[in-house]
Amino acid sequence: MNKYLMILGALMLSGVITPYVFEHTNISLSPQQETNASSAKIPSQQQRQSYLKNTSVRKVAKQRSSGKTTKITADRSGHFVVMARLNGKKNKVLVDTGATYVAINESTAKKMGIRLKDKDFKYKVNTANGVTYAAGIMIDEIKIGKIKIKNVQATVSRDKALKTTLLGMSFLNRLEKFVIEGQTLTLKQ
Repeated sequence: MNKYLMILGALMLSGVITPYVFEHTNISLSPQQETNASSAKIPSQQQRQSYLKNTSVRKVAKQRSSGKTTKITADRSGHFVVMARLNGKKNKVLVDTGATYVAINESTAKKMGIRLKDKDFKYKVNTANGVTYAAGIMIDEIKIGKIKIKNVQATVSRDKALKTTLLGMSFLNRLEKFVIEGQTLTLKQ
């Protein structure tokens, strides 16, 4: 159930950020998923107060300050390119704050064990190279240095339409923060 809620949350967040990326996306829960989602347990006020009372401020502050951080230095052209692990497979990625989603090509998807059919490429996507069609997928895990994000929404384009893997906002928005200072991009989870 948590997986479905996380997927739904990621889809909703992505839809709010830049709805123009996909011309249309029909996402709906099955009756079983709707029942499960509506019966999710929310801690009571008493449970929240008990947790706060039993958790020291020092412990919480230490957890926040010990977050995972990765720094990336810009290449000669000023781009932030880094080796990442997508579903455990090494892949060079270009950090692209202008991309709504993580975007990979069909060859990269195959290396990750994701097999797509022609009918999966149904979403119209506007790219720097023009309009193309992409498939929507969920990447189980993306790891960059110490940063590890699970269940990241992504698109898959045909190889001829996309040569470079783009690390878009569907990953970046899941971080605590990302900051560019001069030639350094800092990712913090």
